[in-house]
Amino acid sequence: MSTTCVVVPFLDLKSQYAAISHDVRQAMQDVIERCAFASGPAVEAFEGGFARYCGVQHCAGVNSGTGALHLALLACGVGPGDEVITVPMTFIATTWAISYVGARPVFVDIEPRTCTIDPNQIERAITSRTRALAPRVPESANLCRTE
Repeated sequence: MSTTCVVVPFLDLKSQYAAISHDVRQAMQDVIERCAFASGPAVEAFEGGFARYCGVQHCAGVNSGTGALHLALLACGVGPGDEVITVPMTFIATTWAISYVGARPVFVDIEPRTCTIDPNQIERAITSRTRALAPRVPESANLCRTE
């Protein structure tokens, strides 16, 4: 009996980039020519556009997903002594952000089918110190069930 191994790419960023490469290169060239690497018109345009898309008045662009998670926990008032329920099968930024605010990650398992947090395990993990739930940093399109 012979077996055939088929390699399925996890995420094809190359083909996604090909569809928008001209726009990305032009936007990067504009930023480079202005030397506006951390702020400036491009960042202001992004923040304004994203705020409108989300239906809110303000948006703050940050340098990374880790920064975004950290800022979100701070905005929710999570701090020392608090607990945040999450999964161990996530990018390390999730637990870094939790530790940055002085909180403690409380791990629950994932659903095998979706590889996201198992909603059936969340209630058992809740304590008087639970302040937030950080389901998973999705490197794929799988989002957790929230019903």
